[in-house]
Amino acid sequence: MSVDQIKTELARLPLKQQDELATYLSHLRNLRTPKVRREITRRNASRSARDWISLDRLKKHWEK
Repeated sequence: MSVDQIKTELARLPLKQQDELATYLSHLRNLRTPKVRREITRRNASRSARDWISLDRLKKHWEK
């Protein structure tokens, strides 16, 4: 399957699924950057509330 075929198929997905896919692709892109990957790993391992953000704050961040 070519990239153009994938794009065509993805455009047919419901908007919610497109949003989920966009989030996942952003996550994959972030993992390519060592600094971001280390920060994600550090925060995931942390039990401190200061390293976590609320769902509302995360939604606002992604709306930008």
